[in-house]
Amino acid sequence: MSKRNISMIGLLTLTALMTGLLTAAAPLPNTSIELLGPEELRVLNDPQASTPTITMNVGETLTVIVQVDSDQPFISAMALPSFQFPGKGVVAVQGGDRAGSDTSATLEVTFKAKGATTKMPNGVAPVHVVVGVRYGGGYVAVRDYLFNVTVP
Repeated sequence: MSKRNISMIGLLTLTALMTGLLTAAAPLPNTSIELLGPEELRVLNDPQASTPTITMNVGETLTVIVQVDSDQPFISAMALPSFQFPGKGVVAVQGGDRAGSDTSATLEVTFKAKGATTKMPNGVAPVHVVVGVRYGGGYVAVRDYLFNVTVP
């Protein structure tokens, strides 16, 4: 074998070894996203639970509190509101909540009853709180909490 062939084989072997090392999957983070409150919504921690309905009067507020814990540092964690009927019945007081790099965060989203939901399907405004935890490498852990709000 010539020196050139030996060099080429060595380079290909090194490339194959490095590709295997670089593409080896890092362990996924163990992420816990738990609803802390309000008490009426705590049932949402059980994925098998039915969708709860909360009654609010016009002008009342409700703050949803979520705890994020991870065994690995995350880049950011966010809790954002989402509505089936934006601007009707229930609105978010602020656009959501965000925490920077850490392994733990408490996030809050406050909702305010704006107007009656009686003309909406089933007389309720479906509301979501979507929580996302972003890690390096592009992995994102997500949890969605759905509940209904009735405003008489």
